[in-house]
Amino acid sequence: MALPGRFAVGLLQAMILAVAAGCVSMPNKPARAARSSYGCMQAVRAKVPEGIPDKRAHCLAAGGIARDCSIGEAYMAGAGKEISDFFGGGDAEWGDSRADRVGIRCARESSDDDALAACCRTRGY
Repeated sequence: MALPGRFAVGLLQAMILAVAAGCVSMPNKPARAARSSYGCMQAVRAKVPEGIPDKRAHCLAAGGIARDCSIGEAYMAGAGKEISDFFGGGDAEWGDSRADRVGIRCARESSDDDALAACCRTRGY
């Protein structure tokens, strides 16, 4: 299978996982950042500092979305970003998805944004 086909299959798998993961509970979950999925994702994205390395931004954004919105929305945001990069001339790469997954794992064990940032840093992001 060609690389674009493999990439598309991988993104489809990530989206299916996102739907399944939406039912997983998050300990110490804060109040939802916004009512709509898009609004919630945007509210979290606004908290991610500018000018940081790309993979760190992925880790913090995905972890923040998992904590402040839902795990499913975090997976969807990551997949959506890669689809946008792939078709929009950005730099779509598997490393971004790995950083997203680390951020989501960090969110499960972090009590606040500072703990999430420390977890991402400890894990190399």
